[in-house]
Amino acid sequence: MVGNVRFFSTAALCLCSLAANADVKSFNGERDTGESIQVAESPEITFAAWVRIDGWGKGDKPYPRIIDGPAFYFHPTQGSDGLAGLTLGVRQPDGVSSWNFGGLLMEKQWMHVAVTMGGSSPYDSGLPRIFINGKDADVRPSDKPMPAVFAGGTAWIGNSGKNGDRPFEGCLGNVTYETRRMSDEEIADLAQVSPDGTRPKEIVKPCHDELPIVDISQEKFRQTVIAMGTPEVYQGHPTTVLTKDGKTIFCVWTFQHGGPCGPMARSDDGGKTWKRLDSILPPAYAATHRNCPTLQAVYTPDGAERRFCIFSAKKGGMGILMSRDEGESWYEVPPAKLSAGMPPTGFIQLKDGSSALFGQIRTNPEVKTDGPADDQDIWMSITKDGGFTWSPAKIVAHKEQKNLCEPFALRSPDGNEICLLIRENRHTARSMMCFSRDEGQTWTEPEDTCWGLSGDRHEGIQLPDGRWLIAFRDRALGSSTYGQYVAWVGTYDDIRNGRPGQFRIHLLHHCGHGGWPACDTGYSGVELLPDGTIICTTYTKHWDDERLHSVVCTRFNMAEIDEKFAQLQEK
Repeated sequence: MVGNVRFFSTAALCLCSLAANADVKSFNGERDTGESIQVAESPEITFAAWVRIDGWGKGDKPYPRIIDGPAFYFHPTQGSDGLAGLTLGVRQPDGVSSWNFGGLLMEKQWMHVAVTMGGSSPYDSGLPRIFINGKDADVRPSDKPMPAVFAGGTAWIGNSGKNGDRPFEGCLGNVTYETRRMSDEEIADLAQVSPDGTRPKEIVKPCHDELPIVDISQEKFRQTVIAMGTPEVYQGHPTTVLTKDGKTIFCVWTFQHGGPCGPMARSDDGGKTWKRLDSILPPAYAATHRNCPTLQAVYTPDGAERRFCIFSAKKGGMGILMSRDEGESWYEVPPAKLSAGMPPTGFIQLKDGSSALFGQIRTNPEVKTDGPADDQDIWMSITKDGGFTWSPAKIVAHKEQKNLCEPFALRSPDGNEICLLIRENRHTARSMMCFSRDEGQTWTEPEDTCWGLSGDRHEGIQLPDGRWLIAFRDRALGSSTYGQYVAWVGTYDDIRNGRPGQFRIHLLHHCGHGGWPACDTGYSGVELLPDGTIICTTYTKHWDDERLHSVVCTRFNMAEIDEKFAQLQEK
């Protein structure tokens, strides 16, 4: 078995000149042009290589493998503005743990990439660490299973080999495969000089903001930490609901990323202070409910009673907790037979008094994975008894080659149209939207939103002056706040006609860096109090240290924001 591997090829014609010590291999994007190596079984691995990406998409999917082996695969992913991401997949006996990191590589230029993982390092518990140009990329993968021992066997460099179709187009140089974890200093030494004899270039991400940004993310006096993360405990994915008194807010969330439910907090002063209420929830909630609970206020068709419902994932269907006394007490109702891997996020009351719920489901029911290319559709279900029973789901939004999920429902000013703002989980273009003018009986084909509404997990309120404030995780390509918690402000007509809107607000700063961790924020609750105060609540890596995500809210009013926007316009 081979531990350390080097390549040399005089056919590397894509290079103007090569450093004297460069071991380089050129790949033309055709199948079965990779190099095979034999690697040993090991509890630790380091892989490193100089990479130059010259093309995309000649295989069955545009995921050209830098390496594909029995233990893991590593490949670039196409981005925008000449930048590419990286995906790492670690093979397990029962599946694959994968991580996606965006905007780490420049195309058509030499970049040094490295990954080291395994073992029992107290720094990262054996999770992967990614290095770009010899420096820690500062991306921290969320906790997923890692094998005790990485499998040995045949690995393919520059292709997935005879049994796959992920050919690489470009060049790889000075490939290193070690059956141990290399130190930061050793990896830095590998990245001193690129194969063309130059120092590696710093990545500068271009920004093309199409809207002004009002930034309140650093104004600590607005912020309250509802649940603090610790080095061991990750607090994530909150939603909120406001009671009829106009000042009491309930918030629910999960432990760990999409993990078990259980936490709840209550504020009696409009979000200034919070008290934990986990103990008032049924024991079954923490024991059997999971994954990003959503909290909604559901009216009976006659409007006589308002109930709070918590929707979550539960074996056998969609889990539901209900309160009939404005959150003072809660009980579990039988699960609804609706797709709830991710609990439904869209909700709206219909004109006949019934209520519609919107969620997502795999386009192909045979697909069991959860990746950006696993396309999804949006479903709609109706309750006519205030949330006890739900109609069979019907598909209301489908688009070829689109991963539609996490819809938010809102009404037009005249009340005659429902709009769904939809996350598009491939993140290669904009978010999407569709419309119904017959209370959900028929829907328009999904189309792109404006650039400023491109994001994940939209949630919003209509302001007293008629404008909409919609908060979400920013996913607009080229945005200077990409991956941050932001809000868009504009009119319904702006939404309907794809117009830019007025401006965006950077609500809270998220201390993620690089790829996916930089985007792990933005699921939120948005509440408007009678005095005009707006409370936006999300989960975020609030501190740039070892503490994991916290649940945090920020308070403001639109007079303050409009004044800040006016000051921006004067500059």
